[in-house]
Amino acid sequence: MTKSRPTTTPASSPLSNARRLPCVVIVLALVTGCYKTVRDPAVDRRLADIEAKLIEQDKQIAEMRSSVGSTELALIAQQLADLSAKVAELADKLANVKTPAPRRPTRAPDPALVYAVPLGASPVFGSAKAKVTMVMAFEFACPYCRKAWDTVELLQKKYGKDLRVAYKQFIIHPTKATAPAYAACAAGKQGKFRELAKLMWERAFEAQNFDPENIEAIATAAKLDMKRYATDTGGTCVQEIGADQDLLKKLAINATPSFFINGRFMAGALAQEKFEALIDEELAKATEAQKKGTKPERYYEDVVVANGLTEVPAPTP
Repeated sequence: MTKSRPTTTPASSPLSNARRLPCVVIVLALVTGCYKTVRDPAVDRRLADIEAKLIEQDKQIAEMRSSVGSTELALIAQQLADLSAKVAELADKLANVKTPAPRRPTRAPDPALVYAVPLGASPVFGSAKAKVTMVMAFEFACPYCRKAWDTVELLQKKYGKDLRVAYKQFIIHPTKATAPAYAACAAGKQGKFRELAKLMWERAFEAQNFDPENIEAIATAAKLDMKRYATDTGGTCVQEIGADQDLLKKLAINATPSFFINGRFMAGALAQEKFEALIDEELAKATEAQKKGTKPERYYEDVVVANGLTEVPAPTP
């Protein structure tokens, strides 16, 4: 008596592999569809593995056709047809997917280059003969500027006469930071920039109160000449803060705090050691230039500003 052929096949049999074949085809279609964009060597290796498996399964299918009944072949054929329809549907959807436009390169200063950052009317603290000049772009509404402010003061204590600091205000939050910027400018003209800055951090930033009335009260507490204060905040300081904004925008500054150390760019409230590494590097350059005859008080203007780049060009698409 002849035994009937089983209606199910173990998962490890050639027929089971054949039933999984359409899934492999789907994977192959999706991978090759993005290959030109990806160009990944790993994809090439994966495709080669898939191709080898397909060849092996083709051999297995050819061998089993003589032993598989017509009922099972008809069932496999129906499954293949259903999966082919799904592949066609996926292909239509993929054809309508738009490739996102590539992101434009970010315009930013190159930390390896030297940029010309004239001090202008900015408040400056430190010796005119300092070997290193740091320009700090900041605003009073920025929490990272508050943190970096303390770091800069520690740096000045460490380097003494070799480091001077100029402060340029770069307004990121105009609603909060504009009035403090004008007030600090006016205080600088009366020789009280640091006195006002200390109160500004304490009574405006910490309290998150940047109302014009509070800023004026802070200026009064700093013992400014309020008549002169009113004149400067409504005229000269508007022009000077605007000029600093334009200067820093040309140098691709779009965040605070930002720094130029002898024209070399750094950004963020970094650890003190990060600043020290660049300051030490610039100290060595200045020392060497002075050995060759450059006057200490002229180094920043004659070497850094005179030879530095005045603008960061737009990136090439």
